[in-house]
Amino acid sequence: MAKCKFRSSYGGSERCWFEEYLNGFCEFHNRCFMNEEIDENGVIKDRVTDQNRRREINFHGAEIPNRIYLSD
Repeated sequence: MAKCKFRSSYGGSERCWFEEYLNGFCEFHNRCFMNEEIDENGVIKDRVTDQNRRREINFHGAEIPNRIYLSD
């Protein structure tokens, strides 16, 4: 089964491990794409200014240590 094509900027090579849903993205990242939060290459758009949301998109499906994921 194909995996999501989204790549986290964390380390530059960490990919989302969820299965492909549509447009090469997992269900979560496809919703981000459809909401115009990321482009067709999976780059987060500058208009997403909320840093918690940027981290949520960036780290979804990546194996990132919890201590750096989302802060309150």
